[in-house]
Amino acid sequence: MEILLPAIKLMTYIGIGSIAIGILAIRGIFRSSRSKFSFFLGALICIALGIFFLNIKSSGSIKVTEDSLTLKAILSKTQVIEIDKIQRAWVDDLQDTEWRPIRRSSGTSLGNLRTGWFRLQNGRKAFLVLQGEKALFIQADKGRVFLIGVEDFDPFIRQVKSNSSKLRRLLQ
Repeated sequence: MEILLPAIKLMTYIGIGSIAIGILAIRGIFRSSRSKFSFFLGALICIALGIFFLNIKSSGSIKVTEDSLTLKAILSKTQVIEIDKIQRAWVDDLQDTEWRPIRRSSGTSLGNLRTGWFRLQNGRKAFLVLQGEKALFIQADKGRVFLIGVEDFDPFIRQVKSNSSKLRRLLQ
């Protein structure tokens, strides 16, 4: 099972704007007395960034198999959690817990969509692929902490349990 978090519309707008600026810079090369090479290089960089932002299909993904969880976030290293190395797993509401994310270290945070590394209220650092206010909390080996969830949480947690019997036992 793989669940994709929604694409951030802002990324699409940034991509289109960046390509437009690049095209305008290329058009302005021939009207300027300044170095044409620097204009051209800047335009190429703008267009390349625009294409990169337009190609981002989702802000993150969660893949559940029998033996592992794979978490992907934009501009972050993919995190693979082996089910056998999970020490503790539980479901909780973010508003009522000390495990609530309060500060982003690296990643994205727009509204209730958060992906990447965050500092939690209890001082720990956690990797989030999360949309909404309910989360599956996972404490793994080496003190690693993960918060996972989607907007429609109840069907999501049922799918997680049905795809991994080991996780189902941990969440009982």
